[in-house]
Amino acid sequence: MKEYKVWAFARSAAPNLPALEEQLADVMREADRRGYIIVNSCMEQKYGTEFWRPALFAMLTAVLQGRVNAVMVQSLDRLSHDITILYRILRFLQNHGAVLITTKTNLQYELYLTGLESRLLKKSLHIDGHVP
Repeated sequence: MKEYKVWAFARSAAPNLPALEEQLADVMREADRRGYIIVNSCMEQKYGTEFWRPALFAMLTAVLQGRVNAVMVQSLDRLSHDITILYRILRFLQNHGAVLITTKTNLQYELYLTGLESRLLKKSLHIDGHVP
């Protein structure tokens, strides 16, 4: 089994800090339960259609620098609601060998629903999302 160095990520546009904190705690608990190494985490209260988000770029920088090889979120929409932005993020992860792991949804099905499954090379994108 490959050792995952994980960045746990949470995002919500709702002005509900306790719910956002619980979302991140949930992701971190699942990472711990699976035996992953949690390198860092972040959360942000921003709209999913925004691209210029400090927490998102902190996570992407960690991937770029090789400090993490996995990003863990509850679901795909925690990264973005905008298909173009989401595609850019997924291609970035793919190009840098990072794994995307979802904790609450089936990632392959989410990619299918968004139409991104066929646009991404399945062999290159590691899919480890599942409904627990």
